[in-house]
Order: sequence, then structure tokens, then C-alpha cells
Amino acid sequence: MTPTQIPRHWVIFGLCIFLVALGFLAVSGERGILHVWRLMEDKRKLEAANFALLQENDGLRRKIQRLRHDDLYLEKVAREELGLARPGEIIYRFAPAQAGEGAQSISGDSPELRRSSGQKVRP
Repeated sequence: MTPTQIPRHWVIFGLCIFLVALGFLAVSGERGILHVWRLMEDKRKLEAANFALLQENDGLRRKIQRLRHDDLYLEKVAREELGLARPGEIIYRFAPAQAGEGAQSISGDSPELRRSSGQKVRP
């Protein structure tokens, strides 16, 4: 062996270290496989959101078209969303039924009278 010649096992060891470092950077680096997979997943989510927005835009375009050209649809939207009525028309609004204190059944009995003797009143 000459003094300038490097032993073979050191060359193999250095090559292995280089390959391990290269593999580590290929997997976890800024442009590594893991980063590329995350970017692909982000792209898939953005494409799905874009598709949903395109569908929503299409529905809104159809609604605008109907509002411009369909008088019955325009009247329906005005009644439902704006609460408008025709002249002389009376709108009845019913409050939602509230269960609890002071509520009565159709028969007129209060809830306390309808309980059996074994039931307890919850505070």
C-alpha cells in the first residue's frame, strides 16, 4: 500500500455515509418526498374546494337567471326571504309552541296533573 492510497474500507464507509445522507435529504428535505406528498394533498383539497365553488357559482347563475325571467319564482323569493305580501293579504305568524311552565295539553290539563303518582318533578 502506498502512502497516498486510502484503505478500501474507508472508501466504502464514506460512500455509505454519503448515500444515507442523500436518502435522508430525498425523503425529508425541502423538496423531499414527504413534502411533495403534502403538496399533492393540499392540491387535491384545493381542487375539491374549487369544484364546490364552481358548483355554487353555477347555482347562483341559474337563480339570477330565474329571478330575471321567472315572475312566479321572483314572487316566491320575495315572499319567503323578504316577507312581502300582496295588497290586502294578511300574513299569519304562529309562535313556536314552548314546552315547560304553564304549558297545557289539548285536553287543558297542566303537565303536573298528567303525571302518575310515582313520577317526581325535576327541579
